[in-house]
Amino acid sequence: MELGWYQYRHSFDRLFSHICFWIDENNKFHRGPLGYSCHIVSGILLIFLVYVTLKEYGNVQKWVIFIPLFNALLIIVSVILDSQIVGHEYPVTYLTIAVVCDSVFYYIWLHLQFVREHEQALMAEQRIQIMMTQIQPHFLYNTISTIKVLCTQNPDQAADITGKFGMYLRQNLDSLGQNGLIPFQKELEHTQLYTDIEMVRFDSIRVEYDIGDSHFSMPPLTLQPMVENAIRHGVRICDEGIVRVITRQKADHHEIVIQDNGCGFDADRVEDGDGTHIGIRNVRERLQSMCGGSLTIDSAIGKGTTVIIHIPIQTPAETNH
Repeated sequence: MELGWYQYRHSFDRLFSHICFWIDENNKFHRGPLGYSCHIVSGILLIFLVYVTLKEYGNVQKWVIFIPLFNALLIIVSVILDSQIVGHEYPVTYLTIAVVCDSVFYYIWLHLQFVREHEQALMAEQRIQIMMTQIQPHFLYNTISTIKVLCTQNPDQAADITGKFGMYLRQNLDSLGQNGLIPFQKELEHTQLYTDIEMVRFDSIRVEYDIGDSHFSMPPLTLQPMVENAIRHGVRICDEGIVRVITRQKADHHEIVIQDNGCGFDADRVEDGDGTHIGIRNVRERLQSMCGGSLTIDSAIGKGTTVIIHIPIQTPAETNH
């Protein structure tokens, strides 16, 4: 039996040289001339991994890249510790423990990044859907027709509406690039461009603004769709349609109220997904996900509609513009 083991060991030694490492008769590990080649190659790959991680995710929050950097540091420390105890008896190396732990940490970290990127992709798709609901074909056609009539009846007013219409379209396109909140004043200006155009098209409509609070931020295209709903589905058919936009600062939130004296509607149908009103569910979801806000509707057929938007008060740094 001993002779067979000796022959096997002798054959094994003939297959492998001592250029990298070898195990002696006492089962001790020894490094050869290229004993640190794997360390060098691994170090290069580790540096490359850190470089790619910083390049790919360095533009996000600084704490996000803490885990990859910690993983690299853990491997370096484990190699140093293993080097200090070479020749001693130990069942598991520090490097083995570090590689297992880093694999788990890095997998979790990559999963979180993939989730974040997926959410950003969904938000981008949602912004496109918002824009498409905002620029309705009939609105484009009717506005252009109005401008055409004004060109002969009132050229100055036609030029004014053309400029506002162009700014309205540009701001809709700009909203596609907005990943976060925007100042309320910017959203208000966009809403005013829309209402100015509608009040030219419909003499019976009047939009009033009572802005008591404007120093806060909100998701883009949240106020304008609610005012558009009030005009399209509320006051257009009235002999004297009035839409009021009111803002107030409360104890713990900013409040935006959109009131109209129109025909009203069944709010339960909208809550159940009725598609006749523009983007109510979309606006509510973006308010909740982007700033923790909320949207409530109080409407009754023949009695008008009141939409209330609540936006939590943020820190002073977030409310300074």
